[in-house]
Amino acid sequence: MSDEGESRHGNEGGGAPPPYGRRCYKCGEGGHLIRDCAKFWRARAQGRPFVPLAPPATQTRTRRTTTTGTENVNFRRSRSADSGSERSGENTDALMREYFVHMVEEQRERIEREKEAERRRAGEEAQHEKEARRAAREEQRLRMEEERDARLMRIIRREMKKDKEEDEECYELKGKRQVKMASRVETANDEKERLRKWIAQRTIGKEESEDEELMALRRQAAKLELMEKRKQGPDVPIRNSPPMTTPEKRTSKGIFEEAKTHIESMRGDLMKDIMTSSTPSKVDLSLKHIMATCGPGGKKKFEQDCQEFYDTLTIDELKEACRREKVAYGNRELAIKRLVIRRSAVAYDPSNIPLPTTPHVTTRSSKGVTIKEERKPDTSESDQSFSEDDSE
Repeated sequence: MSDEGESRHGNEGGGAPPPYGRRCYKCGEGGHLIRDCAKFWRARAQGRPFVPLAPPATQTRTRRTTTTGTENVNFRRSRSADSGSERSGENTDALMREYFVHMVEEQRERIEREKEAERRRAGEEAQHEKEARRAAREEQRLRMEEERDARLMRIIRREMKKDKEEDEECYELKGKRQVKMASRVETANDEKERLRKWIAQRTIGKEESEDEELMALRRQAAKLELMEKRKQGPDVPIRNSPPMTTPEKRTSKGIFEEAKTHIESMRGDLMKDIMTSSTPSKVDLSLKHIMATCGPGGKKKFEQDCQEFYDTLTIDELKEACRREKVAYGNRELAIKRLVIRRSAVAYDPSNIPLPTTPHVTTRSSKGVTIKEERKPDTSESDQSFSEDDSE
């Protein structure tokens, strides 16, 4: 009896289970506890949740058997209790398995959401950087345009000031400025007007948005005002002098005819020099003398003529031609090639080629007969003379 009581006391007191009855409640395998479970601690070290492959077995406590006459009744009751505990254990295992699976799915979805947010953030940052670079380029372009406009206005003001100083020097050399200033008595209103004009001339061009047309109109108005001020009053006859009459404006026909004859003779000499000279000069190789012809080899000859013309130009003239044709300069060979391509494309553009003339069509409404008349080119006297020479 004492041995049975001690064993019962040991089991009820929660002593250590027998070595072969140990079972891990994480993986459900027997022979070890959770502190010795290699699968659980490996999953924990890797940072992922541990999902058991087999449900852990639940230990059920059985009621102590009695040696009374009601042993069969207690046995039946213990069997029903054991079956209920097994069913509840299976339900718990299923719920735990579902919970772990759901937890893994949530963790996977959270990782995917974080990756998607990171990709979106990276795309937005790249877009912001692209917009910032575009804004910086636009700002740099505007700044360069403003600097160019400022340089242009400074050049214009310098040229205007130079022209004004030259006019003043010429006027002083003629001896009219001193006489005019000495004979003129300036009133207060005239002085105000003069100072106002002087201030306007000083402040012209300081604003960046100055209009070129306005500047041209101001220069024209200043010239007109100067022309009006040259004559202060009516002409007064002077004693012992012939009457003052303004001569009429007329052209000398003799001088005009003589100049015309001289020009024609110079043109004839120039044409003779051109026909007799073997090497082309710079005047001959101008763009006005380069003609675009049709037929086989016409385009190639036109491009060769343009190439020879641009080869004769200096660097400054070539840059001016590139600016006029809106072509990037780069270097000399590349600029000449681009200019030749540009001139060839403009000369042989199909939209610039005239269409052939259609025959003239007249309709007789009374008889319903249509007569087609072809227009023949009129033969000039020069053609007739050439035909007579050929016949001779």
